[in-house]
Amino acid sequence: MNQDEIDQAAQETLEILRNSGAIVENVHIVHISGRHFPMTINKDAVFPHVDQLERLTRLLAQRLAEHSIEIVCGPAMGGLVVGEWLAHELSVMCAFAEHDPSPKPGEIRGRLVLRRGYDQLVAQRRVLVVDDIVNTGHSIRQTIEAVREAGGQVVAAASLIFVGNFDARALGIDEYYYLLHYDVPAGWTPEECPLCRDGVPVDTRYGHGREFLAAQESK
Repeated sequence: MNQDEIDQAAQETLEILRNSGAIVENVHIVHISGRHFPMTINKDAVFPHVDQLERLTRLLAQRLAEHSIEIVCGPAMGGLVVGEWLAHELSVMCAFAEHDPSPKPGEIRGRLVLRRGYDQLVAQRRVLVVDDIVNTGHSIRQTIEAVREAGGQVVAAASLIFVGNFDARALGIDEYYYLLHYDVPAGWTPEECPLCRDGVPVDTRYGHGREFLAAQESK
């Protein structure tokens, strides 16, 4: 894709998000990384509309045409949904990483690992690691590490939306592709979060607020 096509894809992606009501503002969200944010992109508002999801993954597949990808791997759950559709568009296999059922102290969820024989599936293969939305990079970075630990070669990473402020090197890879960069605040740790300080309730409809509150209650 040339730059004009990339810009057009970004605009189309933004329109899909707006039309589906996926952009949620003025909330108190906890991400899997543990950081707190005043807004979120609710990908679950898009996922039921398979025609829109098909369109987004087709656009993303066009960005990846130059790579010889053998398998797509994403973190469950959102990365799994996008990964399946993207693998279909690329005519390759798909695997997924999932959370270790025994999280360590301080973790909202356990680290992402490859189970169900997917560690053997990615071994010695050229792997594209994909997620739905990348914010802090927590989930996609752990998936990249899991693929490498299994002997897979991560050739690139990709997502539908990027809301972070880092580059591919911060993920430990050479190439990172996305359809839309949506600028959001950098977020806060729980200790520095002004929403916590002001008593704004944590939203449990989106993100990982429910797990965060449960962890707070267990202390």
